[in-house]
Amino acid sequence: MAQKILELGCGNRKTPGAIGVDINPRSAADIIHDLDVFPYPFADNEFERIICHDVLEHVADFVHTMEEIWRIAGPAARIEVHGPFMSSVNYFSDPTHRRAFTSHSFDYFIPGSMAHQYGYSKAAFRLLSVAYDSDQIPYRKGLHGWLLRWANRNKDTYESRYAFLYPLYSIAFELEAMKPA
Repeated sequence: MAQKILELGCGNRKTPGAIGVDINPRSAADIIHDLDVFPYPFADNEFERIICHDVLEHVADFVHTMEEIWRIAGPAARIEVHGPFMSSVNYFSDPTHRRAFTSHSFDYFIPGSMAHQYGYSKAAFRLLSVAYDSDQIPYRKGLHGWLLRWANRNKDTYESRYAFLYPLYSIAFELEAMKPA
C-alpha cells in the first residue's frame, strides 16, 4: 500500500503522489485551503508523511500550525520542513515571510529540549535531522564547502557567533510525530 503523503503549500511543484494543499487557486493543489484557518480539512492521524517546503515561514500562528500538523500526522509520521535560515538574504527579501528558522526552531515541540519544559503545546515531535543548505552540500567546493560542512557540524557555535558573517540560505528539518500507535 502506498504511503499517504500531504504537501502543505505545494505551489506548482507538488510532490508526485502527494495530496497538495495551497491557498492559491492557480497552484497544483488538490485542495485550496488557507493554512491559517483551523482545523485543516483532514482526519486525525491521516498522513504518514507531511511535506512543508518553504511554507511554514508564512503562517501567522506557528504553534497552532504545528499542533494541526501533529493532529493529522499518524504515529511515527515523517514531517519534512524546509525554510529560510535566520541570516538568509532570501528571508529578508520576501515581504510575506513572518519568520526564519534556526536549528532550535522546533524545540518547543521536542521533549527533552530546554524550550519544551515551558509546555506551550501538546504536540510532540522527535528531531531526526537538521541541515543548512542541504541541497547545496554536494556542490559546494573549496572554502565554501568547508564552511558549510563546519556549520552543519557546529550548529550552536555557528548560529550564535558566525551566522551573519557567513550567511547560509536555508535550513531543512526531518521530524517524527510522537504519538501512541
